[in-house]
Amino acid sequence: MKHILYVLPYLEKAGTERQALSLIKHFQQSQQATLLAPDDTGTELFAAAGVKHYKFDRLERNLWQGLTKFRRHIKQIHQEKPIDLVHVHAAHELMLLVRLFLPGVPIVFTVHGYHGDQAQVSYWLASKFINLFADRAIAVCKADLENLLQLKTNPHKLSLIHNGVAEPKVDPIAAQALATQYGLDPEQHLIIGTAARLNPAKGLEFLIAAFAQLAQEHDQLRLAIAGEGYLEAELKQMAIDLGVGDRVVFTGFVDNLADLVSLFDVFALPSLQEAFSLAFLEAMALQKPIVGTKVGGIPEQVIDGHNGFVVVAGDAAAVAEKLAILINDPLLRKEFSHNSYQRYQTNFTTEIMIAKTDRVYADLLGNPVR
Repeated sequence: MKHILYVLPYLEKAGTERQALSLIKHFQQSQQATLLAPDDTGTELFAAAGVKHYKFDRLERNLWQGLTKFRRHIKQIHQEKPIDLVHVHAAHELMLLVRLFLPGVPIVFTVHGYHGDQAQVSYWLASKFINLFADRAIAVCKADLENLLQLKTNPHKLSLIHNGVAEPKVDPIAAQALATQYGLDPEQHLIIGTAARLNPAKGLEFLIAAFAQLAQEHDQLRLAIAGEGYLEAELKQMAIDLGVGDRVVFTGFVDNLADLVSLFDVFALPSLQEAFSLAFLEAMALQKPIVGTKVGGIPEQVIDGHNGFVVVAGDAAAVAEKLAILINDPLLRKEFSHNSYQRYQTNFTTEIMIAKTDRVYADLLGNPVR
C-alpha cells in the first residue's frame, strides 16, 4: 500500500479543493491518502469523506506559525508511515517546503491557473519551481500547458490532464424546493444561471449587464447566480441600478449545486480569467447549453456553435447577443444540451481524470496505484 500526501495552500469550497477531493476519495480506497492543508470552509467536505487531515496556518496570514506547523506535521506524517509521493496543488512555493523537509520523495504539482494582475508572474514562478523541485507537473488545460512551455518549463515533466467531475445527481424534490425558495418557475420562466465565486475574475458584471439588456424584451427571463464572494453587495446594487433587481436571484452557496443548475435553461459564465472551470463541466454533465468566453481552457470545454457559444471576454453586448440566440431558439438549446452531455461523457468524467493521474503516479512509483 502506497502513501500519498496531498498538500493544498487553502481549503475552501472551490474547484481546486473539489478536484483534490475527487482524487483523494478514489485513491484512499486502495492506498493511504493523507491531507496537509489549512483549516477553512472546505474542511467539512474532507472530513465527511473520512480524510485524515493535518492542519497548518495559511502562509499569507501567519508565515512563521504556518511554516512551523507545516514542518512539524509533514515530519509526523512521514514518521507514522513513510510517504511515497506528494501531490501539491496550486501553490508552487509549497514544493520548496516539501523538498526541504522530505528530500528524495517524488513531487507531483498541479497548476490550477492563476488570477489577478500578477497572474503571468505566478505562471513564471510556477515554471521555475517545477523545473527545480517537481518530478512531474500537471496542467488542467491546454492553454496553461502552452503557457508553461513558452516559459521554458521542462516538457518532459509536463502532462495535460483536464479536470473531471462525477456525473451530478439531481434530487427533483430538492430542486423544486430551491425553485420555490428563489421564486423560479421552470414552467413559466426562462432561467439563465451561473455558479462562481463572486470576484472580479468571473466577469459577472458583464452577465448582469447582458441580462438587463435582454430583460427589456423578455418578461419571462430570470437570472440565478450561485456563489459567495466579496462582490456580492456590489453586484446586487448593479442589478437594482439596471432595473432588474427583482429578476436576479443571488442564492449564495448551495450544498447540492446540481439541484439548482438542473433548473437552468442556459448556463453562462463570462469569465475574465479561468483555467478549467468545474462549473462548466457540471453544467455540461447536466445537459445545459453554455455561453462562455475565450479565456484559458474554456474553449476546450465549449466548442463554439456545438455545445454553446464562446465570446470575447469583457463584452456584455456579445454575451447578450449569444444569449438572445439561445432564448429565441429552443431547438438549438436542445441540440447544444445533447452535445454538452456527449462532450462531457467523452472527455471530462472523473474516471478519465483519475486514470490519467494514476499513470503519472505510476511513472514515479513504478506501478499503478489505483
